[in-house]
Amino acid sequence: MGNVNYSIKSNAEKFIVIYNELDRYMREYLDEDDRIGHTDLVKRMSKKNKVFAKNKDDLMLFAKLRNSIIHNPYNREIDPIAEPHDKIVDKYKEIRDRVLNPPVALDTIAVRGKSIYSVTTDEFAFDVMNVMRENNYTHVPVIENDFIIGVFSESTVFSYMVANEGVPINRDTKIEAFKEFIPLDKHVSEFFSFVSKDTLILEIEEIFQKKFSGKKRLSLIFITQTGKVKEKILGLITPWDVATK
Repeated sequence: MGNVNYSIKSNAEKFIVIYNELDRYMREYLDEDDRIGHTDLVKRMSKKNKVFAKNKDDLMLFAKLRNSIIHNPYNREIDPIAEPHDKIVDKYKEIRDRVLNPPVALDTIAVRGKSIYSVTTDEFAFDVMNVMRENNYTHVPVIENDFIIGVFSESTVFSYMVANEGVPINRDTKIEAFKEFIPLDKHVSEFFSFVSKDTLILEIEEIFQKKFSGKKRLSLIFITQTGKVKEKILGLITPWDVATK
C-alpha cells in the first residue's frame, strides 16, 4: 500500500488508485465496511487525524471528482469523462503519502547532529553572539561531555544584565559567566521540550500549537534517542522550521 503505479498513463487512473488506497486505509483504521460512504469516512477521520483535518475540503472535493470519473454515463463515447490536472494528482499523492507514510521530524524539518551550532562554557560570549547575529540564531545549545547543559539565548543575556545591574559584557566574558542563567529550567520567559527520534512532524506541530506553559513560551524542541534530557542531541527544531516546512 502507498505507491501509485506511475506506469499508468492516465491521470484519472492514478487519481483512482490514490482514492482507493485512502479509502482502504480509512476502512481498516475505523473498522468499517463498504456500507459507510467515503465522505463520511473522511469526516470521521478529520476528528482523529491532523492530515485529514487539514485537507478535509480537498478530500471531499476529490471524492466528488472520483465519483464523476467512475459513474460516467458517457463511458462508451468519453472515457474518462474528466482528467484530473497534474497538480491535483500531485496534491492527492502528497496527502496520501502523509497519511500512509507520515514523515518523521528528524528526517525532514530538524537541524541535525553536526549541523547544530553549539558551544561550550569555555567559549567567548562575544564570539558566540557574533555567530548568532550573522546567522540569525536566537538560541545556542551549551554542550558539556556531549550532553546539553543549557541554552544561551537573548533571554540569557537579558537575565545576566539584570542580575549584574547592567555590567557590560566584554571581550573576555565567557559563556561560563552565564552559568546561572543557561540551565534549561532557568530561563525566565521560555522553555524547551524533548522528543524521541521517532516523533512525527504532525506531533511536532501539535507541541508548538501548545506553545505556552504558564507565562513561558516554547522556543526549541530537542530530539534525542528516547526523548530524555540526558541523551545526546540528535536534532533540534524551531518554530520557524515548522512554519517554513
